[in-house]
Amino acid sequence: MTYLAHSKQTLFRHRRSGFTLVELLVVIAIIGILVALLLPAVQAAREAARRMQCGNNLKQQVLALHNFHDTYKRFPSAHQIGMTWYSTYQREMPPAGLTPGSSYPAEGPFWSWQMRISQFVEMGVLEDQADMSGTPAGWPWWQTLPSGGSIIGVKCPTFACPSDLNSGQSWGSGAEEAALTSYLGVTGRNQFKESGGQDGMLYVNSGVRMADVTDGTSNTVMIGERSAANAKLYGWQWAGAGDAPHFGTADVVLGVHERAGSPTAATDFFRPGSANDPNNLHRLHFWSYHPGGAQWALADGSVRMLTYAVDGNKNSSTGDPPTVLESMATRGHGEVFEYPN
Repeated sequence: MTYLAHSKQTLFRHRRSGFTLVELLVVIAIIGILVALLLPAVQAAREAARRMQCGNNLKQQVLALHNFHDTYKRFPSAHQIGMTWYSTYQREMPPAGLTPGSSYPAEGPFWSWQMRISQFVEMGVLEDQADMSGTPAGWPWWQTLPSGGSIIGVKCPTFACPSDLNSGQSWGSGAEEAALTSYLGVTGRNQFKESGGQDGMLYVNSGVRMADVTDGTSNTVMIGERSAANAKLYGWQWAGAGDAPHFGTADVVLGVHERAGSPTAATDFFRPGSANDPNNLHRLHFWSYHPGGAQWALADGSVRMLTYAVDGNKNSSTGDPPTVLESMATRGHGEVFEYPN
């Protein structure tokens, strides 16, 4: 009898050691709350890592531009085209001139500044396989590799921001493929000399020297972020014509207050963008997937995160003092500015 009572007590204690349904639901709810609290922290840590890698990419590019300058005594052009191609809008003579008896730039047409620095970011083998002569054979589209793929379709991680949703993507396929970039050179305020543009570091047919940067290299932006839209029609890293008049705008370079089509067109400005952009409206302004702003490489080789506040949400500076970003985009206008807090 004593044994039976002891067994019942043991069984009773065993049954009470489990969770009730209510207790289980409470535990699940607590775990859910903890996960919800931790998730933003995890996402923030991941974005911090991606932002660091993006900064490293920009650092490599701007140092490659410095290496190019050390070698050729100038920075590369955004890209190069003939003096009368497509329009009469002003442009400089390409740094190495034109091929004798031809309208072709001697260093080849449309090859971007990123292709010019490829030898300094461990992509020199690609440049070696490209025909960059100042002849019709030097036209980039569609030169192919021995394997059959497009030369301008080769991807390079240095030119892709890990936060960019289209990072590492390309337009087209096979012999008609073009790799995308997350980074564009800074033309200056805009692409048109007629409206005071072509006053930055990289623009059509440019050959800017370090001595030309009289505003100070630590005050002058050289490369900024601009992600590609889902249509992938703009941001072709190795060679890109860009919007008319085909000065490379929106493909390989961009002005901080860009004008589309003509020197009198309305300007865009530094503001948030979106990959879901069926009309490609966000192609004409710098933006990124980093929260609150984008990263920029300066002419002194440094990299800085700038918030959208540096442009003051302005799409035109007509009659107004230049914004901080406008001041940073020009190489020799002598503007004085302070970074927003």
